[in-house]
Amino acid sequence: MKTEHITPYEKEAKWTAFLNGEPDTEAPLPEDVDGFSDFEQTWELTGIAYSHEMADTDAAWQKINQKITAPHTRIIQYIHPVLRYAAVLLVVAGLAFAARYYFTVTPENIVPASQLIAVSTIAQPDNISTVTLPDGSIVQLNANTKLEYPEKFDQKIRVVKLSGEAFFKVAHNSQCPFVIETEGAAVEVLGTSFNVSAYPGNHTVEVNVATGKVRLTERIGESTEQAKAILPAGTSGRIDLVTGTITTNNHLSVNYLSWITKVIEFQRTPLAEAFSQLENIYHIDISYADETIAALPYTANFANNEIDYIMDVIARTHNLSVTKTGSSYLFARK
Repeated sequence: MKTEHITPYEKEAKWTAFLNGEPDTEAPLPEDVDGFSDFEQTWELTGIAYSHEMADTDAAWQKINQKITAPHTRIIQYIHPVLRYAAVLLVVAGLAFAARYYFTVTPENIVPASQLIAVSTIAQPDNISTVTLPDGSIVQLNANTKLEYPEKFDQKIRVVKLSGEAFFKVAHNSQCPFVIETEGAAVEVLGTSFNVSAYPGNHTVEVNVATGKVRLTERIGESTEQAKAILPAGTSGRIDLVTGTITTNNHLSVNYLSWITKVIEFQRTPLAEAFSQLENIYHIDISYADETIAALPYTANFANNEIDYIMDVIARTHNLSVTKTGSSYLFARK
């Protein structure tokens, strides 16, 4: 084995930081493409939790060196480089095995429901609930959302259960992945911020990654051939719970955080889609008397406006009438 093919420590550390989604890290240079590709495959094999610090090659070599007796000094001098590189391979292989064992959600990892703390929210659009988890992670919950988590996290993996929509700011811990279980899907991270929408009955689970990187996995049925996708910062992914397929986009979904910010953007959006988003943001019901209304395109921007104002603007834009009954709105042709 030639030493010129071994990745320098500094370069490997930079690549690890980049793959872990850490801020202020640069992508590999063009001349490093081949080496980075091999490194990335190893990183993927060991799960998102691989870090250079975990692979202590000096410590591995010292353990091997201590087992070699003094009378074999000449042999040591000859095979020293070989053993050193073999130690590296053994450590990496061990990491892959450990990652597969520790970072897989198995029945042994999952805390019994009786030991979970449950937090549920109701339809209060002006009162978003915020929960601080045992590890310091912060979760903002949309209305009609349920979050379950243990009083104390396991040392190997942090698992919570979500039904509804929440924005997570996960405390970084490279030794203990954070997993959100939803109906038919799992989202795995180390430390990052992202939004998960997984309302019962929607038949989809959507993830938008603001910072860092997450792994999105479908968990439908008992099949071992699970669909998976790695989502870096600034991208989104969606699982179809009927087919089990995952679609990804190299951009964030428009209005994915509007339920928190109340900043809304519509660009030739069909009214049916706009109404659906407004229902999720303001927790109201919107219907229309004429099915042709659903396809009307709508373009507008709103920022912290009352829902009555938005309904009135939409109605006047398309010369429609809107009738309010409690928290329900009905659009009709004039």
